[in-house]
Amino acid sequence: MRKVYVFTFLFFVQNLFGQDGASIYKEIKKLNTLASVLYVAAHPDDENTRLISLFSNHYNARTAYLSMTRGDGGQNLIGTDLRESLGLIRTQELLEARKIDGGQQYFTTANDFGFSKHPDETLRLWNKNDILGQVVFRIRKFRPDLIIHRFNHKTPGTTHGHHTSSAMLSEQAFHLSNNPNAFPEQLDRVKLWQAERQFYNTSWWAYGGREQFKNADKSNMIPIESNPTDMLLGRTNEEVAAKSRSQHKSQGFGSAPNLGTQTEYLEWINGSKPTQSDPFQGIDTSWNRVKGGKKIKMIVDQIISDFNLEHPYKSVIALTKLYKEIGTLDDLHWKTIKQKEVINLIKSCLGLRIQFNTNSEVGVAQSSLAVQLKFFNPSSIPLLLEKIEGVVNLEVNEPLNENQLWEQKMNLLLKDEITTPYWLLKEGDLGNYKVENETLKGLAETPNPFEVRFHISINGIKIPFQTSLKYRYTDRVAGEVVQNFQLLPRATTELVEKVILFQNQEPKQLRVKVRAHGSNFKGKVQLNTPKSWKVKPEVQQVHIEKAGASEEFVFEVLPPEGSSKASFSSIVTEGDTSYQMYLKEIDYPHIEKQFLLSPNKSIVSKIDLKTSVTKIAYINGAGDKVVESLANVGIKATTFDAEMFRLEDLLPFPTVIVGIRAFNVHKALAYKNQILWDYVDQGGTLIVQYNTSRGLDSTILAPYPLSLSRDRVSDENAQVRILKKDHPLLHHPNHIQPSDFDGWVQERGLYFANRWDTRYEALFSMNDKGETAKLGSLLVTDYGKGKFIFTGLSFFRELPAGVPGAYRLFANLISYGK
Repeated sequence: MRKVYVFTFLFFVQNLFGQDGASIYKEIKKLNTLASVLYVAAHPDDENTRLISLFSNHYNARTAYLSMTRGDGGQNLIGTDLRESLGLIRTQELLEARKIDGGQQYFTTANDFGFSKHPDETLRLWNKNDILGQVVFRIRKFRPDLIIHRFNHKTPGTTHGHHTSSAMLSEQAFHLSNNPNAFPEQLDRVKLWQAERQFYNTSWWAYGGREQFKNADKSNMIPIESNPTDMLLGRTNEEVAAKSRSQHKSQGFGSAPNLGTQTEYLEWINGSKPTQSDPFQGIDTSWNRVKGGKKIKMIVDQIISDFNLEHPYKSVIALTKLYKEIGTLDDLHWKTIKQKEVINLIKSCLGLRIQFNTNSEVGVAQSSLAVQLKFFNPSSIPLLLEKIEGVVNLEVNEPLNENQLWEQKMNLLLKDEITTPYWLLKEGDLGNYKVENETLKGLAETPNPFEVRFHISINGIKIPFQTSLKYRYTDRVAGEVVQNFQLLPRATTELVEKVILFQNQEPKQLRVKVRAHGSNFKGKVQLNTPKSWKVKPEVQQVHIEKAGASEEFVFEVLPPEGSSKASFSSIVTEGDTSYQMYLKEIDYPHIEKQFLLSPNKSIVSKIDLKTSVTKIAYINGAGDKVVESLANVGIKATTFDAEMFRLEDLLPFPTVIVGIRAFNVHKALAYKNQILWDYVDQGGTLIVQYNTSRGLDSTILAPYPLSLSRDRVSDENAQVRILKKDHPLLHHPNHIQPSDFDGWVQERGLYFANRWDTRYEALFSMNDKGETAKLGSLLVTDYGKGKFIFTGLSFFRELPAGVPGAYRLFANLISYGK
């Protein structure tokens, strides 16, 4: 047992305080590999972490994942954040994954607008030429030897349109990246590049099963062992890949490693065709590909030969000479990459601690921020700190000997910069983010603009070490927490309610929140509305003395006659400066805290809406905003955890709603569902919203048999046909018309039922273009004295988006039988 404790402690210390000698040794060996691999797919979690880790950690290649989107259109298993917030979470999950598997991460400005059944739709909404240009740019910039796409470019219409589109764009970009007539405007920033070959990372699932794949023609495929063991670090490739994949927590992608041999298949698509199970066959990935590289290889070989696992600092002098020698190369691409690698190795070998800290989480432009610079040398190698350049400029010229710390405190005048997610600062369209700065497009996150470079002289050779400004604090539970410093506007603002519904001609009082991020904020706040909506007062004065404080302001709004839908926003002015951004802080334990700045907007609708029920019980699922949405129309929800409710808890409520994916994420419902059926039997109305079909026993979903499928209608404008026009659910308390399906967002619904007991009634028929009618979006039945409803309609999206018809229909579901 003692050995276990010692190993655990050492493992913890290595991860807390820096790289161990074995990891440094592996990084030194990577210096002799000049290879690059670009993996291409559509979404976060599409990437094959096994391959990314394999190429990065065993082939020692620079490996990057290019994801077309940030996954805004997915579901969220760990919270209620959707759309842009979810995309930000999934971006950070990808970055956490890449920290583990050793890859780099890039994107395009394509938006995950939801499930698409054909690449024609996808590429039309994405603006194909724009996204294709971005893929070409990334190839020219990254200069991969191999391009691998996750999906098949030759089978449009057989899978998610985003998936096929990512492969089609990758395949086309392979040919265009070396064409001077393709996107010539890029050539002032990047050079033409031709990848050596391109593969499709196929698998048995692309053939409909393992047996079909076993019998498939593999003449164009190469098999590669994907689970080698790293004996130096004591880990298998599967262990690294599973840990990496498990970072996709919002999608429920926790993974466990498989033991033993594993095979990945690469189907040759373009370029020179390999004849062996070596994806790099015939590609020189050594220093021979660079003029003057032979001398570099000799130096690296000597460093490898002389490396001391227990005393890595003994390699530092040789590494500084290597840094200087690489600086003489003409090949700017590899010179830049390899010098950066050497700098990181020098830092690791010396065990340097370099910090640029502040004890303020946020700041505003043109204000003074207290900061602290620290440089600690724990090694026996004498260093000379010459100067610091960047947002702080200092002449220092101080020696730093063993265990010596240099530090200095000062005040920094903050310039007006961007730190929050750049792709969300302007409102985009359905298929694309709006990014005007070309240098930012494709980057995983906004570069920290507050950086400094410590210029250190080691044995007469100058080495720059760069670091960025961090907010560093001590949490009583988590210990030291480090995150990027954030620059915010002097004020942010938003309407408190994101969806506001007027059910009659009576005025409503709307609350506007103003938050000051700088001290002594004085200005005005007003509502921006269409002229037909009357607002009192027109303007209100704002005075907030303390930074970080907020105040609410109430405006009375009178709606126009008749039905109407509008977009409201709040505007705050201080002098000649206007502020219209709202701030959302996203804080999950597995990612760095995020600050989302985006134009504030609330959806306001005047609708004819009635309900017979004013209180309901809600059994929490995977996370949605249905409860908050119902509060907008005066329906109060009492929430219950799936593991805790009892029959007597539910009986006082006329209607019970089960949250999305509840049966997927709460195993207790597999036996507590009988309580739900007893509730219905005694006269209650029960609504079960969508669950995913994968791995779920559909028999636990409903009192009478029904079977879930993967059927969905992804076109939010698809025609909805009413099958039973006289059914009471469609007439009480609201008369449901085809027009109630106007203005829906992202989709009609998903995971519809495809088989059900004859006691159910199907009320709607709908389908995407070219497909057969789907009847399983809404099923109703009597059970005992009560009513049971199953629906795959996407109310969890439509209600938070303020879709009037969705509210009217949902009110009828809640009121059914009441």
